[in-house]
Amino acid sequence: MAIITLSREMGSLGKDIARTLEKELNLNYLDKESLELMLTNYGITEAEVEKYDEKKPSFWTSFFSERNRYLHFLKTAVYTFARKSPCVILGRGGQALFQNVPGVLKVRVIAPPEQRLERIKQRFNCSDRQAKQIIDHSDHDRSGFHKMFFNIPWERPNLYDLVINTGLLSVAAAAALIKDALHEIGKAPVEAELKLKDLCLAQEVVTRILYTEKLSINLLEVISTDGVVLLKGNAGTQAIIDSCKQMVEEMPGVKEVLSELYFEPQYVGV
Repeated sequence: MAIITLSREMGSLGKDIARTLEKELNLNYLDKESLELMLTNYGITEAEVEKYDEKKPSFWTSFFSERNRYLHFLKTAVYTFARKSPCVILGRGGQALFQNVPGVLKVRVIAPPEQRLERIKQRFNCSDRQAKQIIDHSDHDRSGFHKMFFNIPWERPNLYDLVINTGLLSVAAAAALIKDALHEIGKAPVEAELKLKDLCLAQEVVTRILYTEKLSINLLEVISTDGVVLLKGNAGTQAIIDSCKQMVEEMPGVKEVLSELYFEPQYVGV
């Protein structure tokens, strides 16, 4: 099970490298366009994708449930896609989403500022000033996206297994390095499949509780370990907690439900 996540700076040739890996390793490929098609199946609109995809949400929208809903279905789509591996996932916070999944190679592609500038000038046929504005805007958005949704600094090297500078390396040389690294870390097919199965099940449970049945569980967290599902959070009535536990117990793939759901009365006024 080969899974590669590839984070890239604009002008670093990261997308070209991802496409090369797709062809040479016969990988499934996930980028903005293919993710958008998946998200529409979950009811996420094109406008929502455009608002949040590798962008920092505005000050006000960060406080609304719309942001949490987008993140939930982003995770659902990406994990579901990865189970059809081998695959390469371009951006979308893959280095955070697969942080604890064995056998996943997390790659970051960078380039010197002057080369990024020249590449963007050629790509958009624009001036130095315009190219720098495009690069700065992209870096700002991607950094904000990772901080807002995953609380990580996008550029931190230890989030990645391999950081490649394309200042001197060609696309072909960079792809060769990634293939060598993939061989070195091992593919861990069984471990990765089990972990992804649990991640997908946890997403299904959250979907059922919050977005299908619309139960009022606050601060809901779901952890699945080999089909044993742990529920965390609180609700305003014991009846909601009981209903939630019973519903999850009946879901396919769930072997056992452990509950850390707490009754917390909701007070209105003083």
